[in-house]
Amino acid sequence: MSQLAVVAVDVGGTSVDAACISAAGDLIGEVVESSSPAAGTKDEIVAELARAVAAARAQAGDFTVTACAIAMPAPFDYPAGVSHMEHKFQAIRGLNLGRLLRELTGLPTYFINDADAFGLGVSWRQLPEAERFVALTIGTGLGGSFIENGETVTAGDAVPPHGEVWDLPYAGGVLEDYVSARGVVAAYARLSAGGRHGTGSGTGSGTDSGTDSGGVDRVTAKEIADLAFRGSGPAVEAYRAMGTAIGRGLAPVLLRFGPELLVIGGKVGQSLPLFGPAAGRALAAAGLPELPIVPAAAGNIALWGAARRPLERPDAR
Repeated sequence: MSQLAVVAVDVGGTSVDAACISAAGDLIGEVVESSSPAAGTKDEIVAELARAVAAARAQAGDFTVTACAIAMPAPFDYPAGVSHMEHKFQAIRGLNLGRLLRELTGLPTYFINDADAFGLGVSWRQLPEAERFVALTIGTGLGGSFIENGETVTAGDAVPPHGEVWDLPYAGGVLEDYVSARGVVAAYARLSAGGRHGTGSGTGSGTDSGTDSGGVDRVTAKEIADLAFRGSGPAVEAYRAMGTAIGRGLAPVLLRFGPELLVIGGKVGQSLPLFGPAAGRALAAAGLPELPIVPAAAGNIALWGAARRPLERPDAR
């Protein structure tokens, strides 16, 4: 009898990662990376996602692939497989993406919130002994998941509505305005005071970049991180501001949920040394002086979180 595996796909605004993962949690082959079709037509989006599935499935070897599990950003009707996003993937809004992909791949298709996939992946592959933690993924946007005993918590007085953190009120807007790639870019633009401090070489591209209104060259959050590690004052302060926003913005829900630790992932989250100390100070000031802040394991751990449920319940669809 052949061993079982699933194809897991993590769909972001700038990139798509896909992998074949065995029931034992082993990566079969390599993670396949491609550009995100977020701004494409319906046919382009569906075709690109189907290609990602096929590329990962081609590495299965002797394993039998039983399903495809796709981590998607919100707003998305995960049981129905229907996107409600307006800011990206506009061409598939309201369409049954699950049905369209099943027609091309022949695989039962599951969907999961991308932040929940991240948290479940951390629980399964990185911190299996942790009973209660919060996982943040910081990239183009902000996602969060509340994990208790290996499962996501999305309801109850201890968590925000639907377990979402991106839309928590903060500084006259929502937390994602300040804790995200665009938040870092906007803060750097303000702090650069019309470009008097310079930005270094290179002009960024992609959805995690932005242009300030004071003449600062277009830069990405990654370029700002590079500048911060080289000692640029405005860049350092931009990341400190994000850390402060994390601590102040999340403290009320963290006090209610009572996690053992806070796990940080995502492409912007990889710059944790730049903003972690400020987040810790803000959390301490809010009554959480000893909450550890730790980085997620290397690699796209959300792929394991997406794969977990269809591997545990292969007959669910």
